[in-house]
This record gives sequence, structure tokens and C-alpha cells, in this order.
Amino acid sequence: MSRYDDPRWYEEQQFNQPIPRKPAYDDLNPTHHADNNAFQWPDGSRQGQTLQEEPRSRQIVKKILVGSTLVIIAFLGGWFSHQYFGNTLLQNNQSQKYSQLFEQAWNVIDQNYVDRKAVNYQNMSYTAINAMVSSLHDKGHTYFLTPAQSKAFDQQESGKFIGIGITLNQDTTSKKIIITSTMVNSPAAKAGLRRNDIILSVDGTTTQGKDLDAVSKLITGNVGTSVTLIIQHQGAAQPQTFHIVRAEITEQNVIMHYIAQDHIAHIQIVQFADGVSDQLKTSINQAKSMGATKIILDLRNNGGGSVQEAINTVSDFVKSGDVYLEKDSSGHTTPVSVTGTTLDTRIPLVVLVNENSASAAEIVPGSLKDNGRATLIGTQTFGTGTVMNRFDLSDGSVLWVGVDEWLTPKGKFIRDQGITPNITVKLPTNASILTPKDENVQNMTPQQILSSGDSQLVRAIQYLENGR
Repeated sequence: MSRYDDPRWYEEQQFNQPIPRKPAYDDLNPTHHADNNAFQWPDGSRQGQTLQEEPRSRQIVKKILVGSTLVIIAFLGGWFSHQYFGNTLLQNNQSQKYSQLFEQAWNVIDQNYVDRKAVNYQNMSYTAINAMVSSLHDKGHTYFLTPAQSKAFDQQESGKFIGIGITLNQDTTSKKIIITSTMVNSPAAKAGLRRNDIILSVDGTTTQGKDLDAVSKLITGNVGTSVTLIIQHQGAAQPQTFHIVRAEITEQNVIMHYIAQDHIAHIQIVQFADGVSDQLKTSINQAKSMGATKIILDLRNNGGGSVQEAINTVSDFVKSGDVYLEKDSSGHTTPVSVTGTTLDTRIPLVVLVNENSASAAEIVPGSLKDNGRATLIGTQTFGTGTVMNRFDLSDGSVLWVGVDEWLTPKGKFIRDQGITPNITVKLPTNASILTPKDENVQNMTPQQILSSGDSQLVRAIQYLENGR
């Protein structure tokens, strides 16, 4: 059983369930089919044609008829049993009472409802499972995936996507659709799209009057197909037309930009995917060889990932102590310590966080803060605080269930509360996050970075320069 603090990244279904966090790229379709059971991320942007899910967006998924009624009934009749999940514990009286109640209601509907065409056993099953999950109020965690969503999720974990590789934002005043970032080596980056470009139309359809979901859906498609965008470059007199072929994109999870004038390495971790801690070591060593004496670790919009990668990351900077405390359902608390393999325990370190930093991206700043190893700048984090286990169900669907709760080394609960930064800085309205990739692509000078509008990054630079 894989054990992820945040299996991440989130799919939405039409059943009001909480889910993992979203990847940073609004146009990408984690499935290899633009028209089938894709999913929606909790912040409201849409990946492909999405379902509905976590507490920030809702969509409708196509219903799939099941082949065998008896199989599904048998599945539901026993799903409340702990034995179904490989647990030998007997059901308590309450569990038994209400599992029987559920089976009774199922049978009444199945045997008596008049409109037989409306009886969709798979949809009934999935809706019921999602309702159970939703009742737990495990914000951002504990969620259900259909077989198609589970396949897409596994692809997401691999760090591969299909799309053109852009992040979108909508100006709150003008309602214009703006590109806030392009993925490294993506079709969009190779075509010449860049930060602050305005998308005027997609395949001849104007973006005026459309929201992010609608525009994302227009851009999304299958690998090898093309999309035509009319783009207004910032400062250009006339719009320009781009014909871009969608491709499979491998996401770069650790990106570094060296600000030579200030000897600061700006390092972003996009997600805590497998191997990220090794990539981080490589980036830090590279930055130090260039003359870096201070680090900004950017975890903004990082939805989480592997717990072990979070442990390894903290261990790079902390010689001894705990990364977090793990509390099980009986109330027993177990400390999880650093590995003892360090990289640099003294280099000045600022960690940037925001409301989309979740899960493993809360474990890291929470631990570094409690261990007195870093200063946190930004806004309150998302507030996920459960450790996840994966349970594969009989039809290929999956339940990710929070089996333990984690606390910071000083015992602070994170669930529904988040991590509070040492210095709170809100991003101005309509300002976008400046990533190391943006700084590299645009070959930005220190003055351009300070004038970018990214007040959180600017404050981090000032803090490292002045020590306050």
C-alpha cells in the first residue's frame, strides 16, 4: 500500500467530496482522453472535462452504465464491513446497524422505483461512497476515485501531462484570461508564449465573457492535436496567432534561479513527487557553486506529495529533531524524526507559502518553523493534516483514506488550521506568482524581480538582505 501524505492532486467529482490539491497547470489533461471522466481540481480550474469534487469547484461527470447489477449490489452490501478492506476487526453494533440500513434502502429502491431507466447502479454506488467520504469533513484528503480517475491520478503522480503547458489566471476587473506561467520545454514555451500574455481566442472562439473553466476546456485536447491561440503580447501593437500541437509533458518539479547580485537562490518545489529531495540537493549544490549564500524555498501552490520526500527535504536543513508527530485513531502519538543526512544546517533560509500550499507542503514549513530553521513568509496554508493510505476496490476504483493525523514537532494541529507564516504578506489583487522558471526564461534582472508585483518574493529577498 502506497502511503502518501497527499496522493495529490486531486480530481473532482460531482459528489461534493474533498480531494487533493491541483497541479499548477490549468490547461493540462492528466488523462489521455480529453472527453472521458477527467477531473476537476479543487481551486476551480478544470482539467479536461472534469468531475466535481473538493471545496472549490463543481462539475458534472458522464455516467457510465455498469454491466452487472448483482456484482455492484454484492459490493455495496458488504462495503461497510472492515473485512472487505482486509481488516479482521468485527463490526461494532453501530456500524452493523447502519450498514444494514443502507442495504435495506438500496433494496427498496432497486425493487420498487418506477422509472427503471433512471436506476444507474454504478452512479448510485459512486454517489453513496462520495457521500460517506464527504461526511468525514477531511478537508483536501480522504476521497474516492473512479477507475478512470485513478488511472489519471497515477499518471499525475508520474509527473506527466497532456496539453500545451500553461498556467492561467483571470483578471478580476477586466476579466481577461492571462498566462501566468509556461512549463519548461512545453509546447507553449517553445512556441513563444510567455508570462502576462493575454489569450484573446482559442480555435476561433473568443475568450471574452468566458471564465477560466471554459477557456481551459477549449485549450485541452488529446496528444498530437493542435490548438490555435490568438495572443496579445504585453507591449505589442498587434495580436499574434500561434498554432500549437498538444504533447505529453514531463513536469520539472524543482526549478532554481540564481539572483547573483544578492547571492540568493530562488528554488521552487512544484510538488513532492518521488525523487524531489535528490533534485533539491542538486539545485542547492549548483546554486552554492555559483555563489549562493542564502535560499528562498518556494512552496506556493505546492499541493503536496510523498511524505518521505517531505522528511528528506526537512532533513537537508535540520540535523536532529522531529519532522512531525503522527497521531493514530486511538490517540497514540509517534514522532517521525529527521534522517540524520544533512546538506546545510546553517545557510539562511526563507520558505514561501500560500493558501494553496498543502499536505507535504505544510509538513516541511511546519517542521522548519518549529525547529527554528527557517522564516516563513506568505499567507496561511491550506490545512490538510491526515496521512493517507490507498485502498483498491473491486472494480478498479480507489479510496484514499486518512488513517493518521499529523502535527508539527511542537504538537500543533494542522487540519483545518494550516501553518501560520512568521511574516504575513498577501499577494496584491491581480498580481501573479513569479517562479524561477519565469525569471530564467525572461532573464530577469534583480530590479525586474523587485518590480514584478510578487510582494511575497520581494519581501523574502528584503528579509534575507536585511535580516528582518
